[in-house]
Amino acid sequence: MNFLAACEELAANIAASDPVDTSSHSSNSDQSRWQKLFGFSIDEAAKSIQDWRADFTRPTMSQESWLTVKDAKVAEGFDKESYEYSIFRAKLAFRAKSGATVKDEDAQYLLKLEHEVDRCSKSADLIRYLPKKPKVFSGKDDDGNKTLFCLLTSSERAEFLSALPPGRPPMLIRVSIAQKNLSATSFYPTLGIDTTLPHFRPNNSVMERNCLDSPASPSHFGPTQNEYPVWYFFYGTLTDANILSRVIGLDKDAIEYRQACVRRGRLSTWGDKYLGLIDADEGSKVYGWAYKVKSQSEEDSLRVYETGKYEAVRCTMEFIDGDGGVIQGLTFRLV
Repeated sequence: MNFLAACEELAANIAASDPVDTSSHSSNSDQSRWQKLFGFSIDEAAKSIQDWRADFTRPTMSQESWLTVKDAKVAEGFDKESYEYSIFRAKLAFRAKSGATVKDEDAQYLLKLEHEVDRCSKSADLIRYLPKKPKVFSGKDDDGNKTLFCLLTSSERAEFLSALPPGRPPMLIRVSIAQKNLSATSFYPTLGIDTTLPHFRPNNSVMERNCLDSPASPSHFGPTQNEYPVWYFFYGTLTDANILSRVIGLDKDAIEYRQACVRRGRLSTWGDKYLGLIDADEGSKVYGWAYKVKSQSEEDSLRVYETGKYEAVRCTMEFIDGDGGVIQGLTFRLV
């Protein structure tokens, strides 16, 4: 569109506005039409129409162009205004999808819903625009309020934004989360173990005797991908109950640690300040604390907190408090 055409379109939109009623009041029939066409509630329809009419830069089509499609579109329930709005929404969705690179397709986004107290209203209201039922998990904000989030892929984010009515910008944060890909047919991935080596492959007695070195050595490859509850070994900031309680959305008093250590690992740093657990030889041990993760929701919150700099891997964990004991659990290894 050239500059002159843009000016003409802007002038037409201003001329079409009501100079007295600046709220751009919409009729019941208009609201009903937008409800049916776009899946809005009655309040959302009224607000969307108001915002649309108040935007003098909105795209419009000429009367001549409208007349060429009018009969077909009226049969579908449109009038000129709602059809222009539908074209605008379609263009937004196309730009969001076509503008994504291959790298962007792997991106994930946190969508903040609302505080727990508003879950039945505002949270549920946002959820209805998502392309599928989201996985909801929680945390605590700086004021200690429980806050709900869900995780969206790049394509889900594009669909969600195109479905939202104008004037409702959500809080979306691009994140990289710690990967968790536990094999069901091997010990991969395990801290300090290269499972591609022959003596670390399944059904090898050396693997169970020398690597796991535990009477609790599993007959299956555990923990499994979706096994809960599951013990996690922590060695850095997550050993602080104040931080852990905020990450997973629990009260500090509900956090119960056990003192523990893991074998075949050692601590390193990245960014000159962040701790990371990396592979080491059989004689190396790292001391820290173990926490039993109760659900996938808790685990998802932990994975978001750790970021894509880490990955969840299996480990052999030894309790050094109480009655002791050795179990198979998980920890976050620096990638």
